[in-house]
Amino acid sequence: MSDSTILVVDDDLHMLELLVLHVEGAGYAAIRAENGLEAIQILEKENIKLDAIISDVEMPKLDGYELCSQVRELDKFKELPFVFVSAKTSLEEKLKGYGVGGDEYISKPVDGEEVVLKVKHIIDNKIIHHDMAQQIIESRNAAMQAMNYTSNLGQVLQFMQVTSEVTEFDALADKLFAVTESMGLVVVVQFHTPAGIINYKKNGSVSPLEANVIELARNKGRIFDFESRTIFNDKDFSLLVLNMPVEDSEKYGMMKDVLGSLCDAVESRVKFVSSNTVLREKDATIHTVNSSLQHIDRAYHDVQEASMMAIDEMIQRMEEAMFGFGLSESQEDTVRGIVMYTRNKAAEVFEDGKELYKEFEKIHNVLLNGSK
Repeated sequence: MSDSTILVVDDDLHMLELLVLHVEGAGYAAIRAENGLEAIQILEKENIKLDAIISDVEMPKLDGYELCSQVRELDKFKELPFVFVSAKTSLEEKLKGYGVGGDEYISKPVDGEEVVLKVKHIIDNKIIHHDMAQQIIESRNAAMQAMNYTSNLGQVLQFMQVTSEVTEFDALADKLFAVTESMGLVVVVQFHTPAGIINYKKNGSVSPLEANVIELARNKGRIFDFESRTIFNDKDFSLLVLNMPVEDSEKYGMMKDVLGSLCDAVESRVKFVSSNTVLREKDATIHTVNSSLQHIDRAYHDVQEASMMAIDEMIQRMEEAMFGFGLSESQEDTVRGIVMYTRNKAAEVFEDGKELYKEFEKIHNVLLNGSK
């Protein structure tokens, strides 16, 4: 049984009770609020303790976005997990939810299991991140001191140097975070690889809403701004900057130029790492094929040798046994002919099998030569 308490907010009483039913069924305690104003009154109670909020978006007087914005202004609940529930699923709506500080966006009609799983994931994730918050602040301060000794463009040049031999996406993301952290930036990176989409975030996991927003914004041009966040899109990756210096227009413009150069450097390495990954997978396939062919060759020759030995042994025993059968010489010759015919046909079958093996060898050679 969980000790967590979740505030559920919805002006549709039927939907409110349905959400409460799912929440309580998963072992959480639930507090009901029939609108955003009532939710704020609950939050302002001195001894209130909450672990998450699930809120409808479309509500009179105070909608879900406004509620979330006001929640984020309360020091006690700045990091409180906030989940939106809405029938509106466009990029613009999700950007609104993300912009005011939401952690997840669940589409109506609601799937109870989905709600519970996502809320549990966010609560667990926030607990982990809470312990790391002080470490992140200390790391950011140390990075700002390092900026006294080098320029932003120097950091980009250094990135190009240190990633010249990078062959893994994990390592590439780590090098990228080292540069952006030295610039005082918090970023999320999304690589589009031959094996699928990979998301990375320094000192934490990427929330489902973050990943979804980045993916939906890929068709918004090279640079896409919304509030204090900026997404840089390239062919094989996107970079989401969470804290662009919008209050300083000059610094903001300079940072865009620097990050544009950094993204060009990242893109070239993404192509290399993707190609390297494909080559490694191809080499592994060729190695598997080669090992299988060797095994087939050994097994084939073993079967051939055992089969021919068994036939020869049968012929020898038949020769010994025919003395007691009372067969005429012509009958014995007939039996011998049948046996020898069978032996020769078996030998022909094995010879045909060698031709099949040669065809496998041709396939292996094509794969091998194609990888060079």
